[in-house]
Amino acid sequence: MSSLSISVGISPRESFVDWMSFVHRLEDEGVSRVWLIDSQAAMKDVYAGLATAAISTERLELGTGVTNLVTRHPTVTANAIAAIAELSEGRAILGLGAGDSAVYALGKSPSPLREVEDALTFFRAVFSGDRGTWEGERFSLAYPSPNVRVFLAVSQEKMCRLAGRLADGAIVMGPAQHDVMARQVSWVRDGMNLAGRHRSEVEICAVTTMSVSDDVDRAVRDVRSWATGQARLLADVRDLPESLEQYRDEFVRAKSSYDYTEHLSTHADHKDVLSEELVRTLAIAGPLDQCGARLSRLMETGVDSFIFPLMGSGRLERLRVLRDAVRPNVLSR
Repeated sequence: MSSLSISVGISPRESFVDWMSFVHRLEDEGVSRVWLIDSQAAMKDVYAGLATAAISTERLELGTGVTNLVTRHPTVTANAIAAIAELSEGRAILGLGAGDSAVYALGKSPSPLREVEDALTFFRAVFSGDRGTWEGERFSLAYPSPNVRVFLAVSQEKMCRLAGRLADGAIVMGPAQHDVMARQVSWVRDGMNLAGRHRSEVEICAVTTMSVSDDVDRAVRDVRSWATGQARLLADVRDLPESLEQYRDEFVRAKSSYDYTEHLSTHADHKDVLSEELVRTLAIAGPLDQCGARLSRLMETGVDSFIFPLMGSGRLERLRVLRDAVRPNVLSR
């Protein structure tokens, strides 16, 4: 688990020229995979970002982190990621989800499970050069892109099982809590078993936000916005694990105060609605030994890799802490 995978968005204040320079630096700094956030109300366009990244790098795997079925027709998405695959010479990954900030910002609802299942079947067909069915109509790509893998963002049981059955990978979303992640990984594996798939056929990644610093207050500030984003998603979960049930009122408050135009912004007003205790429960923040112990515990759940979001200023500084302290002392064990 020594490779570095990150999640990042392109701020409206960041030029694409600066983005190209930054993503090139990421490759030089040892990052192996970048997931670019698709949130049109808060960040610059994901496919423009991936295209410029593709021509600025040579080795980085490049994925949507993640897109959805509401803001773009699946044929448009398939065509777009196929273009990224061509530009990058086969380094593209389609990260797909039911829909989060990009969908909620439009006042719409995420896709139902059945629609996501249909999409996984559709993408597999059209990428391989076959015709795929979507909403009763048959479509094909102008040119196939068989090397594009499809990862599904998951958190709850049915989506986790679906990823295990049909996706090339699962992107496990949620709190950095061992009991939560262990349950999610077990659901993915249940889906694999139902489909008769081998464990090696599905890569399980976990999104884990972490700020390593001896200055605990600074570390907590770093992860507040991300923690609030996770908290509002937990407001509607009926069967919360024991470790989170006590925070239900805070989850509801996070949902009611969240501003999707400031999704994941470290300056958003909604970042301050959670208690420090809950922030440190949902994310990992503090000195290296404490962060390492939390991350090591999560590794025991059986995930294959972690995706670390890089948010706010000082992104390269945060990356170097992951590369120079976390990777050798925790991930390489």
